[in-house]
Amino acid sequence: MNYESVIHDFAERTRKNLRIIEKLQAKGDEAYEVTQLLNSMLGLLVFPRERFIDRIPQTSLGDLEAGGWPVPQVLGDFPQARDLRELVRYLRNAIAHFNIEFIGEKIQSVKVWNTKNGRTTWKAEIGVEELRAIAERFTDLLLSNGCQ
Repeated sequence: MNYESVIHDFAERTRKNLRIIEKLQAKGDEAYEVTQLLNSMLGLLVFPRERFIDRIPQTSLGDLEAGGWPVPQVLGDFPQARDLRELVRYLRNAIAHFNIEFIGEKIQSVKVWNTKNGRTTWKAEIGVEELRAIAERFTDLLLSNGCQ
């Protein structure tokens, strides 16, 4: 089946694939839902951002939280993202460059960070469930925001 609308169809298919892996894992099959979540985030954050950055709203983090979006917990003295567009950039850079540390025996959260010229510029931790919620909400945004 071909893509009719690349970003829209990609976002929909990414969501479906993630749900299938989660169902398999929940049934006890050997499936790696956190790996699939990170693969999904990589695709959802990198592809649309590169072509549709101007369509990602600059909604403040306060407004996002009020709307139910989880926000990564910044570690140390690093700045928090100002808005959704900046948060997408931070997460995109961390995941695309595999600046990720898995936390917990059964992965419960991930630590993500960005660097510039060998220095860390942002570091945060986010629970797997919260990252999953961001994936869902960002997919909803892509599907409803005219990213055709």
